[in-house]
Amino acid sequence: MVILENTSAALVIGLSTRRFFGSVASRTNVVRKTAIARWFSSPDMSDSGGEYETTYHAPVMWKECVSALLESNRFKSRVSGEGHSDPVVFVDGTLGGGGHSSALLEHLSAGDVVIGCDMDSAALNAASDRLSEYLGSQHEKLPLFVPVRSNFCELASVLPTLQNPLTNSPILGSEGLVDGILLDLGVSSYQINTADRGFAFMKDGPLDMRMSDEARFNAADICNEFDVNELASIFKEYGDEPRARAIAQSIVKQRPLRTTSDLVRAVAAVTPEFNKKSRRMGRTATLARVFQSIRIVVNEEDKALEKALMHMSPSLLRPGGRLVVMSYHSIEDRAVKRVMRYGNISANEMTVTKDMYGNPIGPPRPFRCLGKPTKAGEDEVARNSRARSAILRIAERQ
Repeated sequence: MVILENTSAALVIGLSTRRFFGSVASRTNVVRKTAIARWFSSPDMSDSGGEYETTYHAPVMWKECVSALLESNRFKSRVSGEGHSDPVVFVDGTLGGGGHSSALLEHLSAGDVVIGCDMDSAALNAASDRLSEYLGSQHEKLPLFVPVRSNFCELASVLPTLQNPLTNSPILGSEGLVDGILLDLGVSSYQINTADRGFAFMKDGPLDMRMSDEARFNAADICNEFDVNELASIFKEYGDEPRARAIAQSIVKQRPLRTTSDLVRAVAAVTPEFNKKSRRMGRTATLARVFQSIRIVVNEEDKALEKALMHMSPSLLRPGGRLVVMSYHSIEDRAVKRVMRYGNISANEMTVTKDMYGNPIGPPRPFRCLGKPTKAGEDEVARNSRARSAILRIAERQ
């Protein structure tokens, strides 16, 4: 077992035997073509079943996500037999329990690579155990899975340094590019259900909310050290919370806060359990916004997402490659939509100057939006309530 890391993080991979990438890929393409064609044309394509669900996490819209990745130009041309036979490389930037990566690996050929990245060592271990057959297996017809511990926003500097453990050559090849990137911005079921992580207001646990032990501070630090104005600003900006100042004042008044239950009591002190006019103003919805706001600040999610969308993805994706992003609240989705449409997160830079013929003037935008945003179907939401707020957007690198 060899462990490589970004700084002190883990790339876990078993090296039992050597596989031969190019020749095996060509022998398995016929089988893969048939399987993928049948999968794409299945009548329940819009209904993501629970095949890849585990006790760790239930991947949201896995069929839609994987199908979008496999529509990348290089993969399509290889399947059709009209293009190259080189291996393709995909990145699961938010590995979690490995559900999306598992589904993707099943539709790739020997020599292809899926790089799974996560900041959470528990997620890396769980996914590596689940996908162990792809970690340098003796089975010569399987693609390769490479788990890496890193924040997805740092992948532009991390991935070019990765060596293929079976060929001792750079995984990204001479071009240093990948064919698709998936970002699922939700919190995993495991993180929510583990009280010690402090993500959920339904469970009593330490006021933590860190996705990595390398975070600069935790949720207790914010609740106990930030002043009223800073707390109110956090709840307003990252949760669009109508009672932002009242909640901030209640938190300061009830200090010190050490557990999630302490924070729940502080919010409950100024929030009615139910609101006749709007469910959004009730206690449960308010707690969700407050916990979300603090989690975003603890993990600097807004900065990481901006860097990933503005720098990491454009620099790593080859032309014709796919960027597939699932967001779970309006702040994330707004950023994703703006970058995919206009190439910038800033609202001040969304205007488009056109010439007399209606053609855009200025530097080319990095992405081209594909289709409309997608939401999970009723059947999936019934199985997994956390899929209800998910919004999937897809773009192609130009």
